[in-house]
Amino acid sequence: MQTPVIGLGLGCALLLAGCAGTGGTKPEIRSVFTDIRGGDCVKEIDKTDPNETPFLRCPGPAGYSLIVRQVDSGRESIEVMDPANRVHALNYQEVVTRSMSNLEGRAEWRVETKDGKPAPIALIARVQAREDTDNPEKVTRTFLAVAKVTAEEVCVTDRIDAAGQQPAEAQKLADTARTRQCAPAQPPPGSGGEAAR
Repeated sequence: MQTPVIGLGLGCALLLAGCAGTGGTKPEIRSVFTDIRGGDCVKEIDKTDPNETPFLRCPGPAGYSLIVRQVDSGRESIEVMDPANRVHALNYQEVVTRSMSNLEGRAEWRVETKDGKPAPIALIARVQAREDTDNPEKVTRTFLAVAKVTAEEVCVTDRIDAAGQQPAEAQKLADTARTRQCAPAQPPPGSGGEAAR
């Protein structure tokens, strides 16, 4: 059963996605959403870039934040910044789609609460691919990019064609993402296409 809970501030909304087991042994996992298009995001300039390309830094739960930036011509990706200010690039332009792409709406954190302390365990983002080179503005497919977030590793583990998928299916993958390996790079364009997942 899902019960909405509003609160967190910083533009995040909580959504309880499950209850702890009767013995209190199973940690509670819930969803926290971060708007990656504005709201509480702060626009900054990358001084290490000769072009001084701007990017957005968007606050997340438990001291985490997301950096949304152009990573290549016509492509966007996310970097996860942990509470120690370590930055982990998710490289959507390599592991989700090699085509032109942009990020849609908001990102969904899966957050585990154990012994009263919240900790993100995964991130789900919607990546819109524009695969038609004759019509580069047309969104041809939307992928759900699932990334694990652990102290040892932050990377994309799954890419799912969003057509016909329910949010709960992506959440199930996210909740077990820490047990899976990082996704391999997608093949270059023209080498046989991109498979879904």
